[in-house]
Amino acid sequence: MKDETPYDRLPYTDHAYAESHPNRLAVVARLSGWRAPELAAARILEIGCARGGNLLPMAMSLPGAELVGIDPSQRQVDEARRVACAAQLPNVRVLQAGFETAELEAGSFDYVLCHGLYSWIGVEARRALLRAIGQWLAPGGVAYVSFNTLPGWYERMAAKDWLRRAPPNASLASLTWLREQVSPELGHYRRGLEQVLARLHETEPAYLVHEYLSEEHHPVYAGAFLAEAAEAGLSYLGDAIAQNVALELLPDDVASRVHELDVAATQEIIDFVKGTSFRRALLVRAEACTERGWRCPKRLDPAALASLRMASRLREELPGSDFFRGSRESVQVPDEAARAALRELERLAPRSLAFRELPGAGPALASELFDVWLATGELDLYAHAPPMASRAAERPEAPPLVRWQAAHGATLTNLWHQEVRLLEPLVRFALARLDGTRTASELAREAKRAGLVADEASVRIAMDLLAASALLSR
Repeated sequence: MKDETPYDRLPYTDHAYAESHPNRLAVVARLSGWRAPELAAARILEIGCARGGNLLPMAMSLPGAELVGIDPSQRQVDEARRVACAAQLPNVRVLQAGFETAELEAGSFDYVLCHGLYSWIGVEARRALLRAIGQWLAPGGVAYVSFNTLPGWYERMAAKDWLRRAPPNASLASLTWLREQVSPELGHYRRGLEQVLARLHETEPAYLVHEYLSEEHHPVYAGAFLAEAAEAGLSYLGDAIAQNVALELLPDDVASRVHELDVAATQEIIDFVKGTSFRRALLVRAEACTERGWRCPKRLDPAALASLRMASRLREELPGSDFFRGSRESVQVPDEAARAALRELERLAPRSLAFRELPGAGPALASELFDVWLATGELDLYAHAPPMASRAAERPEAPPLVRWQAAHGATLTNLWHQEVRLLEPLVRFALARLDGTRTASELAREAKRAGLVADEASVRIAMDLLAASALLSR
């Protein structure tokens, strides 16, 4: 029997991370002038895939791709395989192996993903991890590596060290006690403790154990990470959430200060200015950079939008208005061509549209929409569009994985690899049964027999909500 890992005893939280999807990686690559592999038939590896919460929805949205996940926890691998089988995902394999022992073909993966591992292993192990990523990554491929970052993590270190001193099974109570003893005059320190407490209350116990109580936990400066990546033959491409490192969103003095600095020094200054605590670094092979004559740009290229697709969560507040409402706040869009494009994207939502198909497509519109994307986060850029419905068909169909998630009370992941919170019993009941064989009236009758209050109209409303949430393939 293989050695048991801490994740066998307590599996980690099971989530999809939209920023780690190869679709996002390909977008940042294009904006940075890097030609990344096409997604439709890509080979994708996730290191530390756990129960498949991130990997399996990727397989759902990229049916022509080949996906491989590795994880040392046999329990988590078994669960991932079970769900993959139930969700009819023949394009994914999950292997029980760590990055130190996995036998994978060198240079064979277009995208290599590693979320939540680098900061939780020792120094020599993380260097070995980066060497493995460099070995498995294809010459033109893109890797994603997330890690906890200084200086931002300094604000959480006191809470972490206190929690490691707390009695077993009394961590939250102990941290609550500490917060109450801290004088209100120490407002910044007290608020930091409160933020950690709030985060721990909204997550599963596994997050506390593996994030704050682990013996191995090493936040690092971006420069230290990039130095280790360079030793492994990897170069920095950008951040998966480009807005986090965009000089355009920082004071002009920051851009002036970093003008002559190298990539590592630039990223560290950005982190000091923003107090960054977590990064999602994208890496490429250094030898490929030399062959292509490519250097990491200080700023992204708006003209690259011409080769991408767009989807929007912005909604026009009033007909003819300059204001569009997002998930958090409203934004004014003075440019008429940009407003026309946003109206068209609103009409098609949640589906995307190729930029070249937007009304008024051209360099000026690309510049305007790039600014909206950068400033609001309410536009999504894509290199690939999975099949999805913007309206429910007469007999709607949801992907088998989504139906499995609905039936088993799991977090829903839509076709854009975004997590969706839909808790209404009728909505989840309907979603679990949308296999393309049932009409709204038939589902309403099934729901009534199950003891739910339902009629055809309410089921149709549920179906429309599911379509708007990018959960329907037809």
